[in-house]
Amino acid sequence: MDFGGDLTVLEPALVFQIVNMAGITGELKFVTPESVASFYFKSGELIYATIDTRKKKLGEFLVENGRITREQLDVVLREHATAKERGRIGNSLIARKYLDYETLVAAVSEQIKEVVYEVLAWKQGQFLLMKNILPKDEDILLDVKLDYLILEGLKRIDEADE
Repeated sequence: MDFGGDLTVLEPALVFQIVNMAGITGELKFVTPESVASFYFKSGELIYATIDTRKKKLGEFLVENGRITREQLDVVLREHATAKERGRIGNSLIARKYLDYETLVAAVSEQIKEVVYEVLAWKQGQFLLMKNILPKDEDILLDVKLDYLILEGLKRIDEADE
């Protein structure tokens, strides 16, 4: 661990801003008894995020947002269940021409944003930053300014409290 602490002392928005302003490259983990979220930064810019309690997998997210049909997802999931080497669902959807690359990128970006918004509401837990760790095998990376995500997430929290 290069840097860590308690979320009751430094809330997630402040931790994100520290990493951003310091221009750090690495993995920032937030850990609570219920969940673990990982955020990856390159030169202080958020490029990827994941959470272990993600409610919707990519395929479900695409169906719910009308990007693919349930039948198309089921076809790809059946193929994956029987394949010797399982690739990524998104790549299979593109290969079958059920989805284009730009739509896949937009969906993954939206999921990453939702992870940020969820973690911004956390009031308890721990965080730890490990420098120079980047996500493995991720070719779709976020291209949105972190300060925008923080403001949007805090706005959502305020609106939910009203």
